[in-house]
Amino acid sequence: MLKYCTLCVTPDTRPHISFDNHGVCSACQKAKEKETVIDWKSRKKNLEKIFNDFKLSKAGRYDCIIPVSGGKDSTYQVHIVKNKYKLNPLCVTFRTLARTPRGEENLQSMRDMGVDHIDISPNPLGVNSLTKMAFLQFGDCSLLDHLAIYSIIPNFALRLGIPLVVWGENPWMEYGGSPKDSDIPRLNRNFLRDHDILKGRHVEEWVQSGLNLEDLQTMIYPSEEELDALNYTPIFLGYYLPWDAKQNVDIAKKYGFKVREKGPIMGLYDYADLDCMNIVIHHYFKWLKFGFNRVTDNASNEIRKGRLDRETAIKLVRDKDGFKPPKEYIQAFCDQIGISEKEFWSTAEKFRNTNIWKKNSKDEWYIEGWIGGDEMPDRFPHTQL
Repeated sequence: MLKYCTLCVTPDTRPHISFDNHGVCSACQKAKEKETVIDWKSRKKNLEKIFNDFKLSKAGRYDCIIPVSGGKDSTYQVHIVKNKYKLNPLCVTFRTLARTPRGEENLQSMRDMGVDHIDISPNPLGVNSLTKMAFLQFGDCSLLDHLAIYSIIPNFALRLGIPLVVWGENPWMEYGGSPKDSDIPRLNRNFLRDHDILKGRHVEEWVQSGLNLEDLQTMIYPSEEELDALNYTPIFLGYYLPWDAKQNVDIAKKYGFKVREKGPIMGLYDYADLDCMNIVIHHYFKWLKFGFNRVTDNASNEIRKGRLDRETAIKLVRDKDGFKPPKEYIQAFCDQIGISEKEFWSTAEKFRNTNIWKKNSKDEWYIEGWIGGDEMPDRFPHTQL
């Protein structure tokens, strides 16, 4: 039976989450620490020092790399780095094969802020082979996308001689992790090794599973010796400045960022998960594996920011958390990796966690002890495009 944070609606099945003796999750503990303990003025000064140390701008030179996807956080990062601190960034994107038209529009609005942007189109043979393997083996349709961006960025840093990389938030700091992991300022190789989303593997290990390394060259992570020689410095912006999705989207809108007019594609935010179809499927598999989805993520975040009470959050979870991805997204993913929809759903069922999912007398699945209501059958519909 699931155990839930006493302050938000996060269950104990969330990877890396922990609870104190009062039943408060590590994400809520960190949120309190950010309000009362962290010296943001000092961290801001440290950020300014980093920026000043790496400020190189001359003709043809970049001060830093900003990894971008086309989301609101990408625009916010460019705003901070370019417009507030006057650095000259190079923006780099791994072009997912499942990019949406809205994602393309929002990338263009980011480019219109006056930045150079490299949009890397991957080798579809390697991408689709690894994506299919990861989906069938781990129930993860986005592993390749995460592996790619985390590996491509240090490779570009080496090739172009740009030591500083400005990432967004530390996910463990924002969404729950150990005290050690949630307080690291840099995205280093240890972070990637321990990050559950990559399954603890580098691309070479996937090649041993039968893939061709030549089709995945850009995803080979550089050696520590090469990165040390460069003075590679991949920082989390959210370590130095308070991170807030609503703040980020409000700023992004000023530069032309567009939300989803019909409301959230998944969860509570009409400004999240807009740039890639597959990430929506990725989130849905959390529902099967861990018993929560994007409504839980978003509602818990809103509680920590003081914009939502727990009772309302529970109602939102009950009404919306199990929504399935749009049928069009599922069909597009099946076409991408060459499987049928029947195979998609049979794979999905393999990853339904029977430690938390049970069946009622009508042979319907429900989450035992679900915060939205015990023995409520999983009858949620698909999101409509």
